[in-house]
Amino acid sequence: MARARVTKVKDQRPSLGSADAVDLEKVYKRFDGRKHDFEALASAVAARVLRGSGHSYLEGWLTRRSGDGGADFVGRLDLGSGLAGTGLVVLGQAKCIKPDSLVSAEQIARVVARLRRGWIGVYVTTGSFSEPAQLEMVEDQYPVILVNGLDLVRELRQMARDDHGGDLQACVEHVLSSHETVVTNRRPEEILLE
Repeated sequence: MARARVTKVKDQRPSLGSADAVDLEKVYKRFDGRKHDFEALASAVAARVLRGSGHSYLEGWLTRRSGDGGADFVGRLDLGSGLAGTGLVVLGQAKCIKPDSLVSAEQIARVVARLRRGWIGVYVTTGSFSEPAQLEMVEDQYPVILVNGLDLVRELRQMARDDHGGDLQACVEHVLSSHETVVTNRRPEEILLE
């Protein structure tokens, strides 16, 4: 059963020479060595993915540049309403790695170790998730949403089409400019108070 929920690495990567591959390489080169800028981009993509499932999602903030304890951004997923509603803290991890690189089980487990009861994680990368990492996540029922490089670039392209006339570069620059002022040292659970 668990293996049926694992996506092969080759299916997480764009075809060589495709528009997806070209755009993913551009994203990787743009953010390689610019960790905090990639965290802002990952936060925006995570928000889009979570809202795309029909839920209300509030982007919170980016964590400070160092000593973030394994979380790069914080948000809140709202389910239900009134007395029948609840908010879930969302801890995000962002990794700008070479598009042919793999995220390991240990890297995902670091995010899981930060989660408290009722919290979920989002892991956004320009690479892919190893099959053993995915299998461990499914078997151990880790509450983590995985966004690989192919999904990342497809979400960015859709954001560009929706809001920037298809201009991926303009979309990226807009995301970066809108996230500059929301870096904070706040604790993740404070998002539930907003």
